[in-house]
Amino acid sequence: MPTPDEVRSVIESYVRMMCSNDVDGIVDLYADGGTAEDPVGGKIQSGKDELRTFYAGTVPSLQVELTGPVRVAGNEAAFPMLAELTMNDNKLYLDVIDVMAFDDAGRITSMRAFWNPAEMRPNR
Repeated sequence: MPTPDEVRSVIESYVRMMCSNDVDGIVDLYADGGTAEDPVGGKIQSGKDELRTFYAGTVPSLQVELTGPVRVAGNEAAFPMLAELTMNDNKLYLDVIDVMAFDDAGRITSMRAFWNPAEMRPNR
């Protein structure tokens, strides 16, 4: 099982890669067969090919920042973020809670993003 510091390091890399549009880097953080459910209740992306397609369609218009501590328990972590979405020169903001699970090698096995599109707003 990865240490809490190792989990935090992966999450910090994930956030940094999201902001730099590093789709391949993000996908490399996932274990083979890893999943992303963003938002929770939506389609579950499974495997590196689906994850790459998902992030390639999401990352270019998105910036994220951690807004609180990463909370690690066992092989899982939860963390709050502020997402800034740019659409047609308009910026929208959304508070998000991501929950990730990790394998013994410290790779992401699942990412679940808790947010509701009805909660998007025009200011931080």
